[in-house]
Amino acid sequence: MDIQVVRGMRDLIGPDAILQKKVEKNFETVFESFGYIPLYTPAVESFELFKVKGGAGEAIKEEIYYFKDKSERELGLRFEFTSSLARVAATSQLKLPFKRYQIGEVYRYDRPQAKRYRAFNQADVDILGIKGLNAEIELMNIIRDCFESLGLKPKVIFNSRKLLNEIIESYAKGKEKEAMRVIDKIDKIGINGVKEELKKISVKEELVDVINGNNIEKITQIVGQASNGLEEINKFSELCKENNLDFIEFSVALARGFDYYTGIVFEVKLDDGPSVGGGGRFDKLIETYGGASTPAVGMGLGVSRIFDYLKEKNEKIKINGIYLIGMGLEDNKLNEIANNFRKQGLICEIDLQQKSISKNFEYAQKKGFRCVGIIGSEEIKNNEISIKNLFNGMQFKTKLDFKKIKCIFEN
Repeated sequence: MDIQVVRGMRDLIGPDAILQKKVEKNFETVFESFGYIPLYTPAVESFELFKVKGGAGEAIKEEIYYFKDKSERELGLRFEFTSSLARVAATSQLKLPFKRYQIGEVYRYDRPQAKRYRAFNQADVDILGIKGLNAEIELMNIIRDCFESLGLKPKVIFNSRKLLNEIIESYAKGKEKEAMRVIDKIDKIGINGVKEELKKISVKEELVDVINGNNIEKITQIVGQASNGLEEINKFSELCKENNLDFIEFSVALARGFDYYTGIVFEVKLDDGPSVGGGGRFDKLIETYGGASTPAVGMGLGVSRIFDYLKEKNEKIKINGIYLIGMGLEDNKLNEIANNFRKQGLICEIDLQQKSISKNFEYAQKKGFRCVGIIGSEEIKNNEISIKNLFNGMQFKTKLDFKKIKCIFEN
């Protein structure tokens, strides 16, 4: 019987599961600190929802988990969260601005390869109902705080779809979409490869040189001083400087979401690592689904990619709690003490197997507990607890005052 995990998917067990949960919890805390609320939508959606987004049509079937149910309805597993958000916005009376986050598993029928899975976790935040660039700046602040919460540094590459459209229109009038799709392949097939493909659709090769050169003066000569795109990137750059967001870089080569992004677009990278997310403004998407015209901007961060990066860097699992060992205590007494720790909001696990001291310490250390607490008859008599900090090796006795002990974990 073949009961192995499905191809392109994986299990996360023990420390791996804790590490991914840490990423998700940290992101959730940051999102909520900015006033975002969770949104839950089903993993299964109507295929029509995916077919419409970005004008993908029937071709999207090759990239997603597509199937029919017992009533022959066409369905698909979600491959991102934005389509579901747009459906909710188009069919519900949301109070604007609507700020939501969603963290969960999404599914894509990609060819499995290193660091590319068919099921992976993603964290999205979106703002509906805000027209100005202040919404984009808030997302940049969220990126900074999310990365700082994990001890990481982000790099954000940004562009304006308005500006890119203006440049491409100057060289490929009437063939903008085809040229855009070719330009987006620069990282995959290189400059020469892109030039060859542009030749095939009768678009001047100079377009690639302008985009690859990333020279604002040259770009200004092409699109003119009155360019809406230039105005947008200049304003966004100014706002980033005013807000001390110094991890932002402009690249006119960045092209995302050909048919639905309408303004600023961006890609999120680890400062010394891979791309881990991206987003932008999509003011016309909700209208596409029959909803009211609604300004919208959002982003997705790849939880699974960040998890892989942290694991490669040997990120140590740390549980800011106490592992409690009872030396000759009755189980009910040990449980009573543990419950008092938990009432203070502390994680507290107890030894359920009456293991030796050395085995208990080994277990607590492997699991990532910050402290081990030991209570025997002498400690009970003196209303004390012996504590050893596994992070720094410090060992001490203190009164069994649960509120005071909690302060140790808050420092």
